[in-house]
Parts: sequence; structure tokens; C-alpha cells
Amino acid sequence: MKKNGFVLLYAITGLCAATALLSCAGGPKSAGHGEAGIAAPEDSRPDSAAFRDMPPEAQAYLELLARAFIDQDENFLLAQGEAQFEAEVKPGCDRETYLALLYRSGAYAAESPRAGTRNPRLNPAEIRRIEYIRWQENGPVLEIEGRFLTVTGGIIPCRIILLWRLKEPKILGRFP
Repeated sequence: MKKNGFVLLYAITGLCAATALLSCAGGPKSAGHGEAGIAAPEDSRPDSAAFRDMPPEAQAYLELLARAFIDQDENFLLAQGEAQFEAEVKPGCDRETYLALLYRSGAYAAESPRAGTRNPRLNPAEIRRIEYIRWQENGPVLEIEGRFLTVTGGIIPCRIILLWRLKEPKILGRFP
């Protein structure tokens, strides 16, 4: 019961923050989810107009995830894998390879990475922040396209497969 209370608290807090930010910003500024092109930075937050139709629980989770990247909270970032994915993939990988698979970064963001592509690695210390570009709901799963902005000014694409309907939302990474 306590765990569900915290999840509900996070969801309510995220919804309140999203409502406050949208009201301060004067309401929606761009088209909704699924639109082609790269979103402007102000539309890359889960509380932006582009994400207004996303379930509030998922918005709240994406806010937590974004904050974890900004804060470089490696423990939180490593703990976001869905249980089976984590059990099967984490033991056979180093930390940076596991994170690249979990957040489907670099070449793993593509549906079918090109053969011969160097295996991506993701080091949270090199990430300044994450931007969410667009999202799509596929049954119980949200697929969020995004990009990491690095401290050196680089951009690394990513694709997050969010299992948001679990008691505690988790991410389904890419199996190697």
C-alpha cells in the first residue's frame, strides 16, 4: 500500500506541475504527438503541448527520468529496467553498455541498427539532459523518441519503451 501511495503521489505531483507550467506558458504552442520533425526545446518536456495527451502517470515518470539525467543519478538510471530485461541483460554487460541498451541510445535507437556499427555506450556523466521529441502509444507501451544532449554539445538519439502501466513504471531495453 505504501509503494502505491508513493506512485500515486508522484503522478499527482507530476500532473500538478504540468498543469502549472502549461498555464504559465499560455497553453499549447504546437501540434500533438506523432508529428514529424524535431521538437523545439520548450516542447521537449513531458508537460509540453506535444505531450498533453500522454497519461499523467507517464508524464510524471518522464519528468523523474529527465531529472535523473540532469542530476546524473546513476543508481536511479540503472534501476529503471524491466525485471526480465534486467535479469537477462545486466549480468552480461558493463554499466555503459547496459545503459545504452536500456535507453536504446545511439545506433540502438533505430529499429534495425546497421551491421558493423560500433556498439554504443552511454555514460551518464557525459549527458547534460534528455529531450523528448515525440511519443506513440502501442497498447500498454509508450514509445518515446528522444535525444541526449551531451556536455560537449553532441546529440545522441534514443528510444524509450516505457511500460507505464506497471505498479512501478519500467523501461524495456533492447535485447542484444
